[in-house]
Amino acid sequence: MMTFLSPAILWGLFAASIPIIIHLFSLTKTKDIEFSSIRFLEEMKHESIRNLQLKQWLLVLLRTLIIASLVLMFARPTTEGFVSSWLQSDVDSKAVIIMDNSASMGLEHENGTLLDNAKIQAKSLIRELDEDTHIDIFQTNPFQLIYSGSQDRAQRISQSINAIEQTLVYDDLWGVIRTSLENADESKINKECFIFSDIQIHPDTSTLNFLQNELQDWKYYFIGQATLNDNIGIYEVLPVSQIKLPDHLMKLNTVVSNEGSIEKRNVPIELYLNEERVGQVVTAFDPDRSKEFLFQAYPGRSGVIRGVMSIPDDDFDYDNIQSFELSIPQQIRCTLIGRSVEDVFLLEEALRSISGENEYIRIERKIMNSIDNLFLEKTDVLILHRPNDLSKQALDDIQRFTEKGGGLIWMSDIMDSPLDPTISSSLKLPTFVQSMNTNEGSFFQTSMTQIDHPLFADLSVRKMAAELPEIFKYNRVRPRSNQQMVIKTNTGDPYLLDYRYMGGRIFYFTSPIGLDWNDLAMRGLFVPLIHRMIILLATDEENTIPVYAGSEKVIDIPKYLLNGSWEVYSPSLKKTLVIPDYQNERLVIDNTHEIGSYEVYQNGDLFTAFSTHLDQKERPNKRADGHDVIKRIGSDRAQYISPGQHISNVIQDIRYGKALWKNFLILAIVLMLLESIIGRPDRRSVKPSE
Repeated sequence: MMTFLSPAILWGLFAASIPIIIHLFSLTKTKDIEFSSIRFLEEMKHESIRNLQLKQWLLVLLRTLIIASLVLMFARPTTEGFVSSWLQSDVDSKAVIIMDNSASMGLEHENGTLLDNAKIQAKSLIRELDEDTHIDIFQTNPFQLIYSGSQDRAQRISQSINAIEQTLVYDDLWGVIRTSLENADESKINKECFIFSDIQIHPDTSTLNFLQNELQDWKYYFIGQATLNDNIGIYEVLPVSQIKLPDHLMKLNTVVSNEGSIEKRNVPIELYLNEERVGQVVTAFDPDRSKEFLFQAYPGRSGVIRGVMSIPDDDFDYDNIQSFELSIPQQIRCTLIGRSVEDVFLLEEALRSISGENEYIRIERKIMNSIDNLFLEKTDVLILHRPNDLSKQALDDIQRFTEKGGGLIWMSDIMDSPLDPTISSSLKLPTFVQSMNTNEGSFFQTSMTQIDHPLFADLSVRKMAAELPEIFKYNRVRPRSNQQMVIKTNTGDPYLLDYRYMGGRIFYFTSPIGLDWNDLAMRGLFVPLIHRMIILLATDEENTIPVYAGSEKVIDIPKYLLNGSWEVYSPSLKKTLVIPDYQNERLVIDNTHEIGSYEVYQNGDLFTAFSTHLDQKERPNKRADGHDVIKRIGSDRAQYISPGQHISNVIQDIRYGKALWKNFLILAIVLMLLESIIGRPDRRSVKPSE
């Protein structure tokens, strides 16, 4: 809809009727011309007179339109803007500026990062606002009001905007918008919100309803940011197998994606372990394509192995390096509990063969008919062989042990009746159904249910089926929903179950180890199977699992180490002292705003390490369509300014309407040219004088 800033001049449109009046007046004055022959008069009537009349009326129309265009031009026409009514209203105004300083705004562009460009645009915009406008400026990370005051404090506004720092974390943009406007001064009549962001996600239904209903008096301007051009990013680096040993070949699956719009050639992808390069591949990437790579390397030692996967620099640096940690136990402390020395003899021998001369597995054997108190502070893996009589204290000890990430191997006894329901319920054991016995000379065959289970992955066994045990007696049980069957009998019943419990993990056998019940101890699979179980249960994966930058990281620590001095070093080597959560026996680290590897020290010794990664929602190619966002909010309340446009001019046109006087001036000039061309005399029809 078009409005006029000088509507009084529109009275001049009456002047457009002057050419029509002159033409009509000229028709009343006729001049008689005598012809020698009537034949020539008839020819003129049908040809020349008709053409002359059409030409005259066309010239009249053009002259009328020229005058009308000039009058409309001087009347200062504009399109109707968001707030065009403010031009003539002396009312209070409120402007909220929201600056997105999340990780994705670190994308490099022509004149710096997106955040750098947004700062320049914001300062330019604020200078164009009305002097009486009250301005609030917010940054998204951490959410903070950085300026509140009048528009004319140019120096202070500039300093506040320049002080906004680039962060590497995810921002809740829509939550920031909602909170910022909720707390705004409602006494203001005119309210506008300007959002400088690349808009990672669309608003959810709740936010849309709130913006449309509770904040219906606000107008929204979304200032779009430049698009991605040159970027290759590392998406994940994951070990193929959960079994990690110093002298075993480790395989890492890596996903790298070209998120940009240009083809990339000869891109080196490099793997480092403990700051030594152990692998490299050079490849090419088509636009919008991903590739997977399998790197192989030997860790070489125990403890926490710190790794880095890297690619060359491009327009977005935060996904060019991805660090990771692998925990390889240096020594595993194993507690074996049975009814007698003979009862656990085969298990103990298997553990000693695994341990070797260097005591890789430190074995503590306990003979207990009735299991009472258990002291498990220095135990990594607990093996219970035929446990039937567990006291409440022992049950509590096991629960605390698993809650802290301890591993449990439960080898159930063959019974005619189920365990104490308290024990079964507390440890989430599978439900007992009945005991199963074979006739003399017969047995139950077994088979694997998950070939890719970590217990079997990359296991060097020539004929796995020939190494699986034959079962003579076992307990038929009904697994719970979270319990995975690893080995089953030919009747479909579980022989070995794997499940998570609290913070730990449990392997559950439905038959004990011994020739009275099965021949597992005589199979070549026995020692490798127990070995892998212990490795899986003892590996401190929870403490080394990466988190997104800005997220909270929880480190479980043994009770006997609680009173030590704890320090955390960030990727930039900033040191932070951390006080443990004594009640829950853990460290809570919330200052994870950098991307890279964090190291945790106890009394000066490295305890563990973990990495922070770029949040997937902060990938520079993850964007909501700005025009779709406007469509959802409503075009009568929101506008999107595309990247590359002059922010101040475009927003002024949107707010107050776009000036159209130039359009009418151009129209008038074009009409004048047409009038000159059509109205010029035809020299060929004019007879020269004698």
